[in-house]
Amino acid sequence: MDNRIAIFVPNLLSWDGKEPVIGGLERYVLALADLLTEMDYNISFHQFSKKDFLSKYLDWPVHGYETYPGQFHLTMERMEKTVFDRVLYSSIVQQVKYRPGSICISHGVWWEAPGSSPNEAKKYYKNFVMPALIQAVLVISCDYNFLNVARAIYPDLANKKVRVIPNFVDLELFQPQKYEEKQRLSILYPRRLSSERGFGLVKEIVAPLLREFPNLEFQFAIDTNISENLNLFHVWREKETYKERLLYCHPNFQEMPAVYAAADIVVIPSLYSEGMSFSCLEAMAMGKAVVATNVGGLTNIIIDGYNGLLIDPSSETLYYALRYLLNNPHERSRLGLNAFSTAQAFSRKNWEARWRFYIENIYPIV
Repeated sequence: MDNRIAIFVPNLLSWDGKEPVIGGLERYVLALADLLTEMDYNISFHQFSKKDFLSKYLDWPVHGYETYPGQFHLTMERMEKTVFDRVLYSSIVQQVKYRPGSICISHGVWWEAPGSSPNEAKKYYKNFVMPALIQAVLVISCDYNFLNVARAIYPDLANKKVRVIPNFVDLELFQPQKYEEKQRLSILYPRRLSSERGFGLVKEIVAPLLREFPNLEFQFAIDTNISENLNLFHVWREKETYKERLLYCHPNFQEMPAVYAAADIVVIPSLYSEGMSFSCLEAMAMGKAVVATNVGGLTNIIIDGYNGLLIDPSSETLYYALRYLLNNPHERSRLGLNAFSTAQAFSRKNWEARWRFYIENIYPIV
C-alpha cells in the first residue's frame, strides 16, 4: 500500500532542528499533516537546515538538509534525488521544479513589496509562479488575491490549475469570551516583528495614540523566531516615552485565545506578502474589532465598515482608524459582532473537507 507523502517545507523546525518555527505557513502544514494522518497517510517533512539531521516533531519525522546561503536550488535537487515518496510542496517560493501529479501551495502574492520594480515582480512570477502552473497538477491558493493576479498574467493556466481553499480558524478554540472590566483599553498586535507584517507602521503611531489616550495600552504578542528582530523591538521599546504601556508576550498557540480576549482592538497592518491571515481570522472569531490593511487576502475577509476597518497601508490611515475606534465603543461592538458572524464561514471543518477532496483524487492510497 502506497500511503506515503513527503511534505517539502522551508522550515518546520529551526535551522538547527531544535525548536519549532512559529508562523502561518508552519501552522498550515501541521494542520494539513493532521488531516493526512487522519486519512491514513504516512507523513514526513523535509526542510532546509544548517547541517543534516533527522528529528521528530509531534510524532512526524523531520529531515533536515544542509543548505548553504544562495544555494537553495542545490538543496532542492538533493531532496528530489533523496525522497522517493510522493511529494506535496508546501510553498510555491521554495522550488522551481515539480514532480508530475503533485500539489503546490501558494500562501499569497509576495512580490509587491513597497519600492519593488515591475522587472522584479516579473522575475518572481516568471521564475516561480509559471513553473508551478505548468508542472504541478494543481496549485492550492489560500486566498483569491493570488488567483486573480495569476489569472491576469496567465489566464488559461490559472483557470485550469489554481483552486482556492481559504485559510481557516478553529472555532472551538477561538470564540468570544467574557472578561473582566479593565481600567485600560488595549490594542493588540499579534504578528511577527517583520517589515511585511507592518510592525514599522505600528511603531509610528504608538506615541501619538498613547499621548492622546492615557488609558490606552498596546500589547505585542510576538514570536521569538528571529533574535535580531526581538532585540530591535526591545531597543525601540526602551526609548519610548510610554514604555510602561507597551506590553509584550510570547504566547504559544493554545494561549492565544486569552490574549485576544483581553484586547479591545486587533490590528493587522500588513504591507505586502499577505495571504489570508490566521491572526485576522482568529481575532474575528473572538468577536474583536479589527483594523486591517487592504493588502493580499485580507480583502477577502474584511468588508470595510461591516466586519472591520479596511485601510490603506500607511501610518496616517492606521492612526485615524484606531483613533476612531477608541472613541467609539459601540462601533467596536458592532464590528466585532459582524466579524464573529463572518468567521463562521472559515471553519477548520470546511477547510479539511475541501482539502480531503483534492488529496483523495491526486494522492490516492493504492
